[in-house]
Amino acid sequence: MAEQVQKDIEQIRAKLDDINKLIAPYKLAYVHTKDDCVPLEKNAHYMDKDVLDKLVHNVAEDGFLSQLPFGMKRKADGKYLILSGNHRLKAAIKAKLEYILILYIDEVSKDKQIAYQLSHNALVGKDDLTMLKEIFEEIQGIDSKEYSGLSDLQFIDPTKVQSASINDGDIELTEMRFLFIESKSHNVERVLAELGKQDLEDCGIVYGSFEAFIKVATAIKAKYNIKANTVAFSKMVEICEAHLEALKEEEASDENR
Repeated sequence: MAEQVQKDIEQIRAKLDDINKLIAPYKLAYVHTKDDCVPLEKNAHYMDKDVLDKLVHNVAEDGFLSQLPFGMKRKADGKYLILSGNHRLKAAIKAKLEYILILYIDEVSKDKQIAYQLSHNALVGKDDLTMLKEIFEEIQGIDSKEYSGLSDLQFIDPTKVQSASINDGDIELTEMRFLFIESKSHNVERVLAELGKQDLEDCGIVYGSFEAFIKVATAIKAKYNIKANTVAFSKMVEICEAHLEALKEEEASDENR
């Protein structure tokens, strides 16, 4: 039985040799899943367990892989480094398939290997972006980076990008509106109403000219490292509230004398 299987394998490989002469530079190989194949050490492409289990079930039921893994034949040992299709290889092993058909190329540079790996990863599954970035950064050549279909811009965290702030004093505005959450808006309304009752010169930070308001708001933003106008205005209200409390305490102290 084993002898017949070996003869069948040799016959398959002989036919593939003929086919490979026609499809170069790509070639087909009938390989042993464990003895001939080498999975990647780093693979940013991952697959959820339930998806992998489903793949294993399908492979076991079909008895073959419907999509061929893509590998590179190493010169040193003649084994195939699987650049794309590592989950299919894993599923084949779990499904107890001894031999599978793969598409492969002869050995290429490290840059080219990584480029192939990344460009072929538009398959079922997801990418671990941290690992993907680490692998991508191993590519030295610009051409290979371009071939991978990825760019450095895809790994930029938009939340950490510093944006230039606009100086409100440099822009002519006719109206300014602020939006607050409900709890904050009640506090703002209360303080503004209280300020409206006071005959205070420094109330100009809220009830003054538009130019004066912008000047104070800009100073508040600079002092407290605030970017948003709404937050700056909230800080101004907070300062006014503290001032009003100080006035009340001063009045109460004068009454008790």
